[in-house]
Amino acid sequence: MLELFLSFLNQKQVFGSSVRIPDSFLLLTVSGGIDSVVLADLCHRAGIRFGVAHVNFGLRGSESDADEAFVRQLASTYGVPFHCTHFKTKEVAVEEGISVQMAARQLRYPWFEAVADEFGYDFVATAHHQNDVLETVLLNLVRGTGLAGLRGIPVRQGRIIRPLWFATRPQIYAYLQEQGLRWREDSSNIDDKYLRNHLRHKVIPNLEVMNPNFWGTFQRTIERIRATETLLNTELSRSWEAVADLSVPNQILISPTALLAMPEPAFRLAEWLRPYGFTSEQVWSMMKGLDQPPGQVYRSASHAVWHERLGLLLKPLWAPSAVYVQWTGWPAGEVDVGGQLRLRFRLFDKPDDYHPSNDKQIACFDADTLAFPLIIRTWQLGDRFQPLGLRGRKLVSDLLNDSKVPTSERQQVCVLLAGEGIAWVVGYRIGHPYRIQSQTKQVLEVTLV
Repeated sequence: MLELFLSFLNQKQVFGSSVRIPDSFLLLTVSGGIDSVVLADLCHRAGIRFGVAHVNFGLRGSESDADEAFVRQLASTYGVPFHCTHFKTKEVAVEEGISVQMAARQLRYPWFEAVADEFGYDFVATAHHQNDVLETVLLNLVRGTGLAGLRGIPVRQGRIIRPLWFATRPQIYAYLQEQGLRWREDSSNIDDKYLRNHLRHKVIPNLEVMNPNFWGTFQRTIERIRATETLLNTELSRSWEAVADLSVPNQILISPTALLAMPEPAFRLAEWLRPYGFTSEQVWSMMKGLDQPPGQVYRSASHAVWHERLGLLLKPLWAPSAVYVQWTGWPAGEVDVGGQLRLRFRLFDKPDDYHPSNDKQIACFDADTLAFPLIIRTWQLGDRFQPLGLRGRKLVSDLLNDSKVPTSERQQVCVLLAGEGIAWVVGYRIGHPYRIQSQTKQVLEVTLV
């Protein structure tokens, strides 16, 4: 199992293409159950530096407290840092009008990110494995899904990594038995009233009977779906550029003629507008409305689409304040930007032991990758960049959605441009091409103060 674990980390470059395994510092999310206990033991035996994070959701009374004590002792046994927090999960679920499971998810991941930022962890590692991937795919199928829902849980998603992604539950249990590891059993895992448990106990065993090589087949299928999604996203980006006019700031004009000349125009439009909060039903109405005289308006929580004579006009519902400051040389010291931001610039030669800050308020750049002019401006509809750690480009609006930035605050978000490329969505994420690397000679450090 240890050999499979190390082989998977290397083959999938889970920590990045140029990072050796022992060089990474992981924050392991440990519940005390079988999966997370095995992950902690494998990391320990592989010589990976890690700390342990545990969330006490307070859902099972004394059982939850016993889980916390167990994980605390586990961290002590390995001699690693232990981080713990408590949430009133049921109260949050009632206040937000969501399920307890959803509330738990919304509470734990921002906390993991905050701990990673504060203590300098490179990645947050969860113990999801092949059974979790399959259960997620089946849940999505039951509820209705697109292509993204069929690829299940990715190996890496920003700072979140899944080092056990390759393993099945029986493999993990076999390793647990072989090493004589102790764990905590969550009593809710046996209750089939939860759909995930029903799939786990009733559906998946039948699939394994139907195909003795089911898990090998499933992994290959997931890889093909992932590859298909990559190709699809490439085509969606290419065709978007053919139909979208971004020449006017903070609005996008979509050409109906170009759109309707493409295969599956409704699907394309739905994918393009989904990041702006529009539903499939709204897009279907837009497509039917193209045969009608102009005048219809469709609204999401943050944007509106007007059917105009020249096409579909997409605009934000808020009126952005105009921030625009430009430098043709390196700024020095603290600078006020448009009356909204105050930034501190520091340019220096990179020390041998330099490590970029994990604080999102501090952006660290390889100065040689930054082209002039440097520009700070309000982000605009249609802005795209390559976020740190990701291979493809992403809409800034998608990043703000993922970061759960309220609509009322989005008008204040700015971007730092180096030439024509976005180097930093200020306060959120730097661009991958501008990151610090081993060959970096000079560092530009920009701090939001």
